[in-house]
Amino acid sequence: MRKLDPRTKLLLLVVINVVMMTGKITGIFVPVRIVFALIPFFLMMRETWFRGSFIYFFLYLYVFLFERFTLQDIHPVLLIILLFTTGLLSRFLAGVMMAYYLMKTTTVSEFVTSMERMHIPKVIVIPFAVMFRFFPTLKEEWQDVKNAMKMRGIGLAGRNPLDVLEYVMVPILMSVSKIADELSAASMTKCLSVDGKRTHIAKVGFSFLDIIMFLCAAAGLFAHIFLGGVIGT
Repeated sequence: MRKLDPRTKLLLLVVINVVMMTGKITGIFVPVRIVFALIPFFLMMRETWFRGSFIYFFLYLYVFLFERFTLQDIHPVLLIILLFTTGLLSRFLAGVMMAYYLMKTTTVSEFVTSMERMHIPKVIVIPFAVMFRFFPTLKEEWQDVKNAMKMRGIGLAGRNPLDVLEYVMVPILMSVSKIADELSAASMTKCLSVDGKRTHIAKVGFSFLDIIMFLCAAAGLFAHIFLGGVIGT
């Protein structure tokens, strides 16, 4: 199964965030929002992430319907809180899931290869390449901290917030500092900062699915900008 090109994923990430965060939620723009909300779901299903994709689908379906069919007998204060919460989720959830898909399915080599083909300056490519390795490594460190706490019989339920700071945040912050140094050294070892043309093992390129996603993103962005989809226009 051919993967999406990293450039297509980045385009979808940008367009989904623009449309979902700044777009109207009424009229002809409702189908546009639905289409862009379903793109991460479709891509996750394509990767056979069934559990996560259905959780995302039903969560977004809930907030989408709640915004439009809110019960009128709810207390005004509670109504404002619920609408504020669902409004945030409806605008940020699709972008977060698209970012997760991008990080999960794109290797550093594929990302660097794609950016160099676009002639993106290295001052932009290198920080993003380090970021691609930072979050997965941080997740592993967090799991190690939890395992160490279990071995020592330390639980966080009902504990003082200062205990959480001591047992969780201090080790994580120390690990973050170490991770940053190690990733910086790794990027220098791989000669990411060396000028000149590089060779790459990773194979990237556009497929038919990339073309479909590109056209979908272009059509949605055109409707968003030129047909009055931006809030306030």
